[in-house]
Order: sequence, then C-alpha cells, then structure tokens
Amino acid sequence: MSAYRDRFAGRTAVVTGGASGLGKAAAARIVAEGGRVVLWDLNAQALTAAAAEVGAAHVIALDVADPDAVAAAAEASAQALDGRIDILVASAGITGATVPVQDFPVDSWKRVVDINLNGVFYCCRAVVPFMLANGYGRIVNVASVAGKEGNPNASAYSASKAGVIGFTKSL
Repeated sequence: MSAYRDRFAGRTAVVTGGASGLGKAAAARIVAEGGRVVLWDLNAQALTAAAAEVGAAHVIALDVADPDAVAAAAEASAQALDGRIDILVASAGITGATVPVQDFPVDSWKRVVDINLNGVFYCCRAVVPFMLANGYGRIVNVASVAGKEGNPNASAYSASKAGVIGFTKSL
C-alpha cells in the first residue's frame, strides 16, 4: 500500500462494513494516512479483530438497516472522535440469495435492500449533521458494477446497488 503521509491528518471517519473487505481496507488506508476511524459492522467478533489490525479508535457493532441503531452509533462515534465526523465510507453490503429472480426469496430481497440501500440512507442521514456542524464532510458510498450491468442471479443486490450509485454526496 502506497500511503500519502498525513493526507487525513486531523480528519475522522466512520467506515461501515469495516470488519472486512473494502471497508476494512479503506479504514486501514485512512489510519495509515493520519486519520482516526470508527468501524461499524454487524459481526462483532470480526469487528474487534479488524480494529486491532487497522488501528481503529473505536468500534460499534450494529445493523445499518436499523435507523435507531445507526443514529445512536453516529452519536457514539462523534463522541469517540472528539465531536467530529469528517468522512463516511458506507461500505456495508450483502449479496443475498443467488438465484434467478423468479426464485428469489422475498425475505432475502427485503434484507438486501434494507442493508444496501436503506442502510446507506440511514448512515448518511445520521452523519451529515455532524459534518454540517463542523463545516466539512466527505461521503463515499461504495457501489458495484452490478448496479449498472445487473446480474440475473443477484437481482436484489443489483437493484440496491443501482440506487446507491447516484446517492454519493460531498459537503
């Protein structure tokens, strides 16, 4: 990893899906470049291990599909980060069932949309007030090429990622 020294010095970030994959990698990069991060993830055990690995300032186990849990996590994160949240990397996501659309279970559809689409909205909604109060904010909503090109055996994932692509906003 090639890091830009101090690029995130003095900046704070919340990274969802921070226990693995792109979320964990983004958090590691922010920390390596001088920032402080709070990791959010559903998997508490993996979250603890990831925090030690990337050097996170704090961790919060939560389901981003729960708007009340997200609001509480934003408050706790700001507290852990000295009142600031400068960056949100919304990376939490699941694929759901891998079957043709006609066989796709409705409960799996709802869960994928709740996490991949509604969860992004809940996170942005909860974090933006901190950014506005501090006069600075950057939001990175991780999407997928599946949102543009689709996948016949991952209809909920493709649909939810299509909705996220146009939702990215910087303050």
